[in-house]
Amino acid sequence: MRKCVVLNNMDLTSRKSNILDSLFSEYLRAIDAHCLHLPDADSSIDLHHLTYSSIRKTSFLPSDIVQEARKDAWKNRKGIEQSGYNGNFEFKKCSIRLNKRWFKYVKSERGNPCFKITYSPRKSFVIPVETDRQFERFQTFLGDGWTFDNISLLSDSRISVVLEKNFEKSETEKRFVIGVDIGSSTLAAATVFDIQTSKVVRQLYFGRDVAKRQRRFIKRRAYLKSLADKGSHRARKSLQRLKVMQRNFVKTRSGQIAKEIVNLAKSYDAYISVEKLKNIRGKKGKFNRKVNQKISKIPYGSVVWL
Repeated sequence: MRKCVVLNNMDLTSRKSNILDSLFSEYLRAIDAHCLHLPDADSSIDLHHLTYSSIRKTSFLPSDIVQEARKDAWKNRKGIEQSGYNGNFEFKKCSIRLNKRWFKYVKSERGNPCFKITYSPRKSFVIPVETDRQFERFQTFLGDGWTFDNISLLSDSRISVVLEKNFEKSETEKRFVIGVDIGSSTLAAATVFDIQTSKVVRQLYFGRDVAKRQRRFIKRRAYLKSLADKGSHRARKSLQRLKVMQRNFVKTRSGQIAKEIVNLAKSYDAYISVEKLKNIRGKKGKFNRKVNQKISKIPYGSVVWL
């Protein structure tokens, strides 16, 4: 099983900030170098043979990070293809994945937690971690036996840690299953099903307030956008604040609902089965714009991931 915890960093010195900025700039340059050779590559391995030697000669990045840049370029090749190979595509944001060869989780002389990052052979710098609630959560996972071999440096200098833990498969079959249907009007409808009697034991509906609040956000955004289109600087700022407010609300409620479903599963000692929403929109023109807008606002990934 895997979990991802994003750790906040303490303020960096100007030297460390410059190193981090140059690292991301070089990584983006490596991605662009791979993108230029995408038309000539039939596979990711072909792309490696076309680019690796030249990038290694001119870049200070270690080999593993160059390979990660190749993977990012290959993963986004369809979008790059649609933009055309004439320089219209541009990676503005990225995260840099590091395996355990290129980082160490250490403590400073004062006992503060840090990540020592090797950004080039025999060159490294240290990112101090903020000891806030996210760090306490991270420490709790480590105490419960979770381990990590990979991290990602985010563009805002935070660190995303991928935690892993192997659980033994239960040999005994569980009696109950909780089916979770994700929807636009009700975020999560949970049904507790008894396998032995083939009967529904309980039904609960979570997140009806999310849809109502989303509609209010949409209405407010439309009004502010009309003012912003007329040149209102104040409306533009309000739009930015509204975007953050909406994202935080959805993230908070998704976490609360996911926790309630997990607690429900624990109380019944039940499996959890979540509805798949892949390709729910269907083909182009299947639904009208309003329906597609409602579908787009379903925070499916947030609930399932949490």
